Amino acid sequence: MREPSRDDLERLADLAPARQLLYAYLASAFSEPPCEDSLNALRQQPFIDAAKVLFREAESSVMREDRLASAASTEGLESARQEFANLFIVPGPQYVTPYESVFRDTREVAGEPVKGLLMGQPAMDVMQWYRLAALEIAEEYEELPDHIGLELNYLSELCAKEVEFAAEGNTSKLSRAREMQRDFLAGHVVLWVDDLCEKIHQKTRLPYFRMVASMASEVARRDLTTLEGLLGPSCGKSAPQPSLA
Repeated sequence: MREPSRDDLERLADLAPARQLLYAYLASAFSEPPCEDSLNALRQQPFIDAAKVLFREAESSVMREDRLASAASTEGLESARQEFANLFIVPGPQYVTPYESVFRDTREVAGEPVKGLLMGQPAMDVMQWYRLAALEIAEEYEELPDHIGLELNYLSELCAKEVEFAAEGNTSKLSRAREMQRDFLAGHVVLWVDDLCEKIHQKTRLPYFRMVASMASEVARRDLTTLEGLLGPSCGKSAPQPSLA
C-alpha cells in the first residue's frame, strides 16, 4: 500500500471538518424526526461550505444549493415528522428497515436461506468497529448496532478524532483513524446504502427524505473514492483486521 504524499495529507486534513459535519447531519436525519433547526441547517453557510469542500472536484446534483433549499422547506414540518415515523419507526406499508443486516445478511432457517432478518453478521462486525474506536453507543441502539444512523455517526466520530489527532500531532493515531474510515465505508456503508436509498425513494414522495437518502449514498460513495485515492485501496473486510485492532 502506497504512502500518502504531503499533498495527500493536506487534502485529508482540509476535508475532515466538512466530512464530520455532513456525516453528523446525516446520522441525525436517520435517527430523529426533522425539526425546524435541522431543516434550516441545510440553507446555512456552514453546511453549504462543507458540501462544496467535499464535492469540489465534481458537480453534485444532490448538493446544489437550490436542491438543498427546496428540501429544507419548513411549511410541511408536521407532515415530515409523521413521514419519519412511517419510514423508520412504525411497521407499515411505508416502513423501511434501516438496518444493514436486513439488506445484506442471509441465514439458514429450517434448511432454507432467509434474508431480511435483524442482528446478522454485519451487526456483529460493526460492534467490533465501534469497540475499536471506543464509541459510546446510545441505549436505544445497543441491541441493533447496524442502524444506518449509528453507522454514519461512527464515521462522524472518526472524523472528529481525526481533527483531534491532527491538532495533537499524533501521526500514528491520525493514520489509523483515516484507515478505519476508509475500511468501514468499504466493508459496510457503501455495500447497502444505495439499496436503502432506492427503498426510501420508493416509499416517500417528500423531497426532504429523498434528499437525505440520496445525500447519504453520494457522500459515502464519493468519500470512499477520495479516501482510497489518497490512502490506497481498502481491504474490504467486514470486521476490523488485526493490523487495526
